[in-house]
Amino acid sequence: MILRTKIIGLLLILAVADISHAQNSFQAILQQIDTNNLALKVYRQQLEADKLASRIGLSPSNPQAEVIYQWGSPVDIGNKTTISITQEFDFPTAYIYKSKLAKGSENSYQHEYSIKRAEVLQNASRVYADIVYYNALVAELQRQYKSAEIIAHSLERKFEVGEQNIIPSTQAKLVMQELSSRLEQIKMERLALRDELTALNGGIPIEVTDSTMLLPELPESFEAWYGKTEQLNPELAYLNNEIENSRLRLSLTKSESLPTFTLGYASEKVVGERFQGVVAGLSIPLWEKSNTIKHAKANQRYVQLAKDEYTFTYRQQAQRLYNKATSLNKLILELEQTIKQYDITSKLKLALEKGEISVVEYYSELNSYNAIRERLLEVQHEYLLTYIELNRFVY
Repeated sequence: MILRTKIIGLLLILAVADISHAQNSFQAILQQIDTNNLALKVYRQQLEADKLASRIGLSPSNPQAEVIYQWGSPVDIGNKTTISITQEFDFPTAYIYKSKLAKGSENSYQHEYSIKRAEVLQNASRVYADIVYYNALVAELQRQYKSAEIIAHSLERKFEVGEQNIIPSTQAKLVMQELSSRLEQIKMERLALRDELTALNGGIPIEVTDSTMLLPELPESFEAWYGKTEQLNPELAYLNNEIENSRLRLSLTKSESLPTFTLGYASEKVVGERFQGVVAGLSIPLWEKSNTIKHAKANQRYVQLAKDEYTFTYRQQAQRLYNKATSLNKLILELEQTIKQYDITSKLKLALEKGEISVVEYYSELNSYNAIRERLLEVQHEYLLTYIELNRFVY
């Protein structure tokens, strides 16, 4: 299987009989949700604010100006005026690491947004898959209902002409009622899903008419698939970026533990005299930065361990989902073969019309066949949900 980036990567999940139409439909829906989703709008604005915040504090602190005017006593000694302008500087390498860390923080914020975006689009994909499944189930039950209706009408006519008693006709009507109630329940659940999809689209309604599911092929090798999708994982990218950021924080902390400098100009004026010159100062960090380097080193070890734990867990979950999808795919093939091999609907109908089997026998056999058809839809649906979760970062 060839994995594609962005939204196109999941177009193989769902389709109608016209595959290209389904792909365009699914792609268009995800693009709408990507644009209209209210949560994503909030996240985008937050991303912009966070990126701007990461650039705060990169410049030196504000310069300090000071004017002191003192009256002399006795009066004949005159007054004294002192003026000073000073600027404090961190150790030069601190500004280099601050700038690099600001860029690293921007990357982390971008990865965090990508994670949230993937969650929203994954949820939209699940809802879309659910709606397509219910559309397919409605179509299947409508087929069963139409067939039951034909049988019921046929039995009703036979009862009216006295060829049989009312029991077969009543049994057929009960089957129709049961199918009708199931249809109404499924339509209500489908309506709730449509409302959920509308909410994900920022309140703008979306019509999903697809009712046939196209199963995407699994990759032949889990290792080959994992190697490609690992590069698209924003959670892993975030942790890798945080490892680099923790290294920069440690370097910045070491630079901030070095002395800071103060440079400036000072002037002092008294009666008949004036003194002026430069001001130079040095701040030695004996107590203020205590334990900051130890904290930075501990945080660096924590981030590395968090990345190692996530990589292990993610791989285990992906392997589990891959194995599950493989088993579901095998079951789908078996069910499809069973349905193809044991399609007895026409034979059962003919046997019922000839009186070779009773209504109870007819529906008993037919229900078994219909149950397999419905089971196939359920397994296909479960396969699609598993595939979506397996490829949840391919957006």
